[in-house]
Amino acid sequence: MTKTKRTSGLIFVLLLGLAFGQRLCLALENVRVATASMTSPSVLYLLVALKEGYFKEEGLQVEIINIRGEIAVKTAMAGEVGFFTHSGSALAAAVRGIPVKILMVVDDKPPWDLIAQPQIKSFAQLKGGTIGVLSLEGSVAVVTRQMLRKNGIDPARDVTLMVMGSNEYRLMSLRGRAIQATLLDPANSFRAQKEGFTRLGSASEYVSHYLGGGIVVGDEKVRPSPERIARFLRAALKGHYFFLNRREATIAHMMDFLRTKDREAVAAIYSSSARVLTRDGTVEDRIVRNLIEDMRKTTGVRREIRAGEIFDFTFTRKANEELKVSGWRP
Repeated sequence: MTKTKRTSGLIFVLLLGLAFGQRLCLALENVRVATASMTSPSVLYLLVALKEGYFKEEGLQVEIINIRGEIAVKTAMAGEVGFFTHSGSALAAAVRGIPVKILMVVDDKPPWDLIAQPQIKSFAQLKGGTIGVLSLEGSVAVVTRQMLRKNGIDPARDVTLMVMGSNEYRLMSLRGRAIQATLLDPANSFRAQKEGFTRLGSASEYVSHYLGGGIVVGDEKVRPSPERIARFLRAALKGHYFFLNRREATIAHMMDFLRTKDREAVAAIYSSSARVLTRDGTVEDRIVRNLIEDMRKTTGVRREIRAGEIFDFTFTRKANEELKVSGWRP
């Protein structure tokens, strides 16, 4: 074979490879995911899954957008996002009869610290103050009320709960003295304490059962197809297990997408986040019943609600079984 023919053959192979790669790229299905914060345990494992290429392996091009819980419910019901992570807001909506389904639970213990202005050293000093929350019925508000009550403060009369969005925005509000306290995720709690703000307590010390982040879909008419849900959850679970089992690699990923070289800080954030994650993306039936009952009381809904109306772990359990049978390891 002449040199010219060999060169032509090599060029043909390269062009064929490029064309095949472009077809693969074009074949990826776009999926939008809404989340409340880009630094909470509810989304960190999804960012890891993106970094590891797990979604692309399933033929999915995933975009993660940052919006509040009640807005996420509306966008999912309108078909503008395929999935959202705000399980607390989803539970509140579902108890009221909005047809959303919680398919996976990521964290079953609250990751937040209650962070206050530097001069505030006790819960009693919060009386008459304003406390920032993500929404009035989501997990942040529910846990905030529980912590206040257990410290002798009536959340309806002694303080004002103000809706102000994500962890990052609530930290900005603390800095600007617009609020006296708020719950913050591990990343923002670490930053706040470094800046001199007071940590009044850890939410996990006060809450016996909790629903944090997860994977939620909207009504059957607008939610992704069962086949696409299965692929998404398979990739998400891979990210979940990678996060739990590959500490050093996960910390390296987190340093990248948190845009910091402070390994000590990221390691602390990782440890706080890993402690609150579920082992397999599901929770016990007993906890599900307690969560529904608590939300019924919070929302004033009287009708009886079956767990199956709101929670469906079928896809998550099937994905777990598929990963087990395949022998997959992170």
